[in-house]
Parts: sequence; structure tokens; C-alpha cells
Amino acid sequence: MIKYSLYILLFSLLYRFIYKILPKNEIYKFIESSNNLKSIVILELNNYHLECLPGFTKYFIDLGYNVDIIIKKKNRESMEKFEPKKKIRIFEFKNLNQIKQNYDKLKKKFKNYNYSLLHTTDLEKKKIYKNLGYYENPNSLFIIHGIDFLEDLNITKFILKNHTFSLADYGKLIYVNPNYFGEFNLTKKRKKIKNKTSFFITSSGLKNYSYLIEAIENLHNKSINFEIHVTGHVNDLNEKILPKHLRKYFHFYGHVNYQKLYQIVINSDFIIINLFPDLEFDNLFRTYRATGNAQLIYGFLKPPIIEKNFAHVYKFTNKNSIIFHNHNLYSAIENATQISEEQYSQMTMKIKVLKDNIYNISLNNLKSVLS
Repeated sequence: MIKYSLYILLFSLLYRFIYKILPKNEIYKFIESSNNLKSIVILELNNYHLECLPGFTKYFIDLGYNVDIIIKKKNRESMEKFEPKKKIRIFEFKNLNQIKQNYDKLKKKFKNYNYSLLHTTDLEKKKIYKNLGYYENPNSLFIIHGIDFLEDLNITKFILKNHTFSLADYGKLIYVNPNYFGEFNLTKKRKKIKNKTSFFITSSGLKNYSYLIEAIENLHNKSINFEIHVTGHVNDLNEKILPKHLRKYFHFYGHVNYQKLYQIVINSDFIIINLFPDLEFDNLFRTYRATGNAQLIYGFLKPPIIEKNFAHVYKFTNKNSIIFHNHNLYSAIENATQISEEQYSQMTMKIKVLKDNIYNISLNNLKSVLS
């Protein structure tokens, strides 16, 4: 019996020694880390919506908090240009199993923070959020990227106490719009390299690009000098669906990391928001969801080309945008190629005013919740 107990003791000591010297994954490092005074933890379980992370982090830091961030591996680059880095700590996990294996420890750890922010509240991960204690922690905060499934999330008590945020100002949740992406050298002048107007568009599923292609055909017939940079789902907008004589106007990048995305946007003159009021899916983006293009427009001071029925949702006007009606995207793009440098500069200045206004509204909204 004594010999058996000795073996147990030696095994325990050996296990502790090995545990100490072996490299630990960052979830363990997070669990064992000490908490800063006045701190917030942000959890993002997905590979998307990371464009919102620098902006939300900045709001918290501007309100005097230190921020710990938990994200999937390789997503750290989304915070590459963020400052001040000394106010944040980033912990990466490889896969959801690392989260699931530590439910109880993470749940306990989250309660040590002033607030715990769920960066993307997806319906299909509701069980994970529950196991992590978000539904029972009174200091949980939720970002809702699509309020069309709000009721199914069962977070009514957090909605009533204003602990839920929306990126669009629909009046149903607290409005906080993140449009800071890091420290970039921005200019109010158009790029227009080689006298060529440059447009940016994101390709995403369930969108109709026939009006865009029709617009490009008309511009081609007028011999207008332009180019279009496309990121996102190449299955939906790609060279194969374009007539051969129009392919020279497009640059397709597919899915890119965030820093590459930001450089493409910076090197563009305008952002095309491909939404139309007669399309059922598109109408979600003026009632329940927010287009991520709006954040890019605010953050990088790029005038949008947007349909009239969607403009007011994102606070765009004729002074800071090129607005078209129904399907007349062609005239808007042509107009963008013809405006003067002075007109362009004035539009970007108006966007800067809008950006600053949204910052103040968002910061005050968040401040009222946290206080």
C-alpha cells in the first residue's frame, strides 16, 4: 500500500513538472492569466466579423478599460494596425474543441471581468454561449449582427438592460458602430492611378450582380477609363460570368486577410454597395442587418455608391455619397468617374464629419451602458 502511494505521489510530481515545462496553448494561458483592473474580455469564435474587432476594442479603451481578446488562430492580423497595443492582450485558440474542453474554467474566468463581450452572437452556437455562462453572467454583452433572429437567441433580459448592440441604427438595440481599423495614413484625395477611377465591391452570396454587369457594359461602350476590385465569394462574381470584353476591367482577389482587404480599399476611390430594394434578400440590409461596407466607408473615408432606399439607413446623403434610384447603377458609376478633385475632396470631408459623429454617438451609447 505504501509502495502504491509512493508511485501515485511520484506520478503526480512528474505530471506537474511536465505540465510546467511543456508549452501551453493560449486558452490555458488565458485561464491562468491575472486580470487587469477595469478590464473587458472579448470572445470571437468565428473567422468572420473581425473587421469589427479593432473598432469595438477602441471604444472600450477610450472609456478606460483594458481589453483581453480571444480569437481563432491566424486572426491576430486583424489587429495588426491597432494602437495602443499595450492596452490589449490577444489569446488564440486552434479550434472549438479547445473552447469546449474548458467550459467550466472559461465560465469562471469570464466572471472575473467587468464585462464579457460576445463579438458575434450566432444562433447555431447558442449552446456554446450557454455553456460558457453568457446567459447567466449579468455582465455579459452581446453584438447582434442580424436582428432578424433576435427572438430565437433567448436573451430578452439582456435586451431589456441594454446589454445588446447593433451595428445599424434601427432603434431596436443600442447603436454602436465600429469603424476604426487601425492607424493608417489616409488621404482625402482620390487615387485615380493613370487617370483611371477605381471602384471596390465585395462579392457575397445571394446577391444579384446583373445590374453591375449591365452598368459596366454601358461604361465600356462609352470608352470610360475605370477598374473594379472585387474581394469575397468568387463563386458569385467571377470572370466566368463576365463577357470576355469586360473582364479587363475587373481584378478578383477572392478571400483575403484583413490587412490585404484594407489596402485594396485604400487604393480604391469609391465603394459600390450592391443592394436593390426590389430584391428580398437585399432588403434585410435596411431592416435587420448591417452591410460591412458601411464600416469600410466610414473608416477609410471612401464615398459610397448606394441606392436611395438604403442610403438613409447608413446616414449617407447626396453630400457624402453618389446615390442612385432603383437599378440605375450605371449613371452613378459614370458620375463617379467624372466628378472633379474638389468635389471628391468635399465628399470625403463630409464622410469624415459623419464618421466623427458616429464615433461620438457610439461612444456615448456604450458609456451609458457601462456606467
